[in-house]
Amino acid sequence: MCARFPNNSPGGRNSHNVVPFEATIQQGGAVNFIIAGLHQVVVYAPGKKPEDVQTDELHLRATTGSPAGVPLINDPDGRVYAGLDPSLQTRDRVEVVEFPQPGLHLVICGVLGHFQEGMLGYVRVLRRGRRD
Repeated sequence: MCARFPNNSPGGRNSHNVVPFEATIQQGGAVNFIIAGLHQVVVYAPGKKPEDVQTDELHLRATTGSPAGVPLINDPDGRVYAGLDPSLQTRDRVEVVEFPQPGLHLVICGVLGHFQEGMLGYVRVLRRGRRD
């Protein structure tokens, strides 16, 4: 018997989590974000905390594809990476982000409701040559 897999994951079965909660890499390394569902990877420079992320009306934009109108966080303060509009991307994909600056980087889902549910994590970037 052959198992059949969908081209896209069913939206209702996707989890709103960043796993692992904290990843550690060397300076200049990259992280593969494996995305399943309507999610947007947003990375902030060291020092940005979840409570610093602006989610007011002035710092939002909306998806333009399908589904249209989903609010996305658009806070540029300290942002070092923002994925494209997730409504225009395939739901199951990989985004690779390089981290040239050492420190603790905040990573959030830019979909407002997901961030408000706690969909965030961190990438700890160690200076070249350090192992701790």
